[in-house]
Amino acid sequence: MAEGRQRIVITREDIERLVEERNSLAALLDAIRQNLTLIAQSINELSGARDMLTILSKGEARDTYAEIGGGIFIRASPTQGERVLVSVGANYVVEMDIQSAINYINDRIKELEDLRDKLNSQASEVSKRLNDIDNFLIYISTALRQQQQRQ
Repeated sequence: MAEGRQRIVITREDIERLVEERNSLAALLDAIRQNLTLIAQSINELSGARDMLTILSKGEARDTYAEIGGGIFIRASPTQGERVLVSVGANYVVEMDIQSAINYINDRIKELEDLRDKLNSQASEVSKRLNDIDNFLIYISTALRQQQQRQ
């Protein structure tokens, strides 16, 4: 053995554990990305609702269409000082004035943005570990091929 070189012993079980960890991390990364997509959709939906409430509160819209579900819309004409129903989760809705609803939406968007930032950070860490494992497995594969060619 050459001076300064170390011999590393890795067992088949070690490789299998690395492959198993790699597969688990890949599945975790997919789940994180799916959650990020859902969060982005929620932020966009909330932003649209906030923008519409802002327009309504300024009296800039005389009438509009409101979705009642299933892609069905009805004509809605807001009145001054109108109150809106806001879903707060667990099948509960709360009646609020428009400004309170806008504030609630802003708070909800902030929470989702914070969650998005945490998930992006987690995705970055998982991706780095996944990349490290991939590089190590490639290194092992290359070393094994070179060893087989020398024999």
